[in-house]
Amino acid sequence: MSGSRLSPTPSVIIFGSARPVTCAVMDYARRLADAINAQRPGFAALHMVEPDQPIAFVRAIAGSLHEGRIAHFQLPVEGWGNAILPGSALMLARLWTRKGYTVATLHEWASLNRLRYLSMIPDILATDGFIFVSQQQRESFLKTPLVGPSRKLAAPVIPIGPNIMPARIDPERVFKERAKTRGNATTQADIVIGYFGVLYASKRPDMLLRVAKTLHDRGTRARLLVCGDFLWDKPRDRETFFALARELGIIDWLDFRGRIDDEGELMATLSAADVFLLPFTDGISTRRGSFQAVSQLAIPLVSTEAERRDEFDLSPSLKAKIDSPATVLCPVDAAPEEFADAVITAHLHRADAVGVDLSAAWDEAARTHLAFYDQMISDRRL
Repeated sequence: MSGSRLSPTPSVIIFGSARPVTCAVMDYARRLADAINAQRPGFAALHMVEPDQPIAFVRAIAGSLHEGRIAHFQLPVEGWGNAILPGSALMLARLWTRKGYTVATLHEWASLNRLRYLSMIPDILATDGFIFVSQQQRESFLKTPLVGPSRKLAAPVIPIGPNIMPARIDPERVFKERAKTRGNATTQADIVIGYFGVLYASKRPDMLLRVAKTLHDRGTRARLLVCGDFLWDKPRDRETFFALARELGIIDWLDFRGRIDDEGELMATLSAADVFLLPFTDGISTRRGSFQAVSQLAIPLVSTEAERRDEFDLSPSLKAKIDSPATVLCPVDAAPEEFADAVITAHLHRADAVGVDLSAAWDEAARTHLAFYDQMISDRRL
């Protein structure tokens, strides 16, 4: 079993890709398994398979189902890029056996592109129970004709915890990162705009550059600090990003760090930012791990308005971050000038910025997942 770490008798197998990727979904899966096992040791295990081993992938799922276990998918399986198989793997495994239980956490639904949506239909049809990490995504799912009313209504929203949870941030390292990022003399920045997360279309990497350009045009020397990278299967996106930075004349003001795996180093680097900018096209939400990570830092934030007013009702800590005077939310279709205004406004309220404690988030997520698994098994036995 390539990339697996199975305990002798785990009840839940969380499946995903073994390919090293920038996607946060598998980071989430690891955190979830650890949190579940902290409460019920040995209950959950990860099984990650390489994209070039499709038969092994389906066979592993079928094997876990045949043994009466719960096969838990995290969809979409970003590590497989545009491959079709992940969207059919559960269905293919179901054709082999009717035993066991299938669960899918849909990290995206409302914002899926058409091809990915179509490719996932077989898995959706073969899934016994669904979990969502955002009320926004669940609400959209309730409209699908692919699933019966009982399964849709039974799908809970279980907010994620942060993928990044530093035990301690070294003040000396933060001081050095701030000095390094701000620069000196002719390259000294007036303001450092921080970004954390995977870079792809719904994160609008081009907007990050255009906001920095707008501030420069207004006489504010803004440096863009990027901690994150583009998806492995879209190398041209990275090339386009740097080409745009050169075209806009701000390449020298771009501090691109890429993915930083060490959590202490990552959070110390992010702490060098004066304001975070997360211009999501679908609005800020509980499903965004990048938002959760930076929310733990007492640094102003600019993002886009949530699609639902109740998006943060299940996450009072994150709601406190949203309600802070140092958080400014813009319409999703805001122009670079509006985001630039928001960056300045948020920075002026930096004394009001709050960092929220999300240490209990994974404990709660684990408890709710365990209750969901237990209920599923109990319903099947009735």
